[in-house]
Amino acid sequence: MASFDYIKPTSLNNLINYVSQAKLEGAILAGGTDLLNKIRSGLITKRALFDISDLKEISAIADEGDNLRIGAAVRMREIADSNVVRDSLPFLCMAAGQMGSPQIRNRATVGGNISSASPCADSVPPLMAAGAKLKLRSQDGDREVSLENFMKDAGQTSIRDHEVLTDIIVPKLGVGCRSHFCKVGRRKALAISVINLAGWLKTDPTGVVKDVKIVLGSVAPTAFRAKGAEAVLKGTIATRSIIQKAAKKAAEESSPISDIRGSEKERRLLVEAWTFRLIEVLTS
Repeated sequence: MASFDYIKPTSLNNLINYVSQAKLEGAILAGGTDLLNKIRSGLITKRALFDISDLKEISAIADEGDNLRIGAAVRMREIADSNVVRDSLPFLCMAAGQMGSPQIRNRATVGGNISSASPCADSVPPLMAAGAKLKLRSQDGDREVSLENFMKDAGQTSIRDHEVLTDIIVPKLGVGCRSHFCKVGRRKALAISVINLAGWLKTDPTGVVKDVKIVLGSVAPTAFRAKGAEAVLKGTIATRSIIQKAAKKAAEESSPISDIRGSEKERRLLVEAWTFRLIEVLTS
C-alpha cells in the first residue's frame, strides 16, 4: 500500500485550509470503509489523508424545523438509530440500517457514502427522493447543490478539488407522506445492492396520488428519479393496473449493466418487480 501523510485537523476551518493546499493530492478520511480499500488496491493514490472522524462541527443531526441537517461525518448507525430521522425520514433509517454489517455501519459515514458516487450507495435513493441538498465549503465560502445535480457519473461528482462536503440538508416528508426503501442483494446481509430503490407518496382524502417520488439505484451510472413512473401515478388512484404500468415504465427508464451480481436483463426484471412492490407498500 502506498504511503501517505496522516493529518487530523482540529477544526472545520483547519480542514478547509489543509484541503485548499492539498487539492487533488489530499483526501478526506472519515470511516475509511471505501477509501482505504481503494488505496490498498492501488485504485487511488493520495499524498495526505485528513481524518475528520472527531470533528464535532460535522458530526451531528440537527432538527431545523422543516429540514434535518445531517453532518457529513455522521455514522450510518447513528442515522439508523436516530428517532428524529425515523420520525421525519423513515426510509432513510431503513436504508442506513440495511447497509453492510453492524461493524461497517459503526464506521461508515453518510458523507462518505454520498461522495463515493457509487451507483449502489444505499443512502442516496432516499436522500435524493426527499430532495436533499449538499452544503460544500471552501475558502471561497459555502455553496449548495442538490444531490441530484451533485452526482455526475459512476465515481464522479461535481465537488471541486478545494471543497469539503460538510452537511446534508434534507426536507422532512411531512404529515401524510408514506415512504419506503427496498434493497435487493445476493444475500440478506453484507451484500452490495444488485438494485436499490426508495420512494414516498402522498394521497388526497379520496385516494388520488397528489405527489410521488421514486428513485432507483444500481441500475444506471448514478441513482436517478424514475420520472416517467411518477407521472403514471400522479393524479390517479393507484389501482393494480396503474401500479403495473408505473413499474414497467420504471424498468424502461433504467439502464443497468451486466456484472458479477446480475445481468442487465435480470436487473430490469428486478426493477419492475420491486417498483411494483414499493408502490404497493406506499399505497397500502
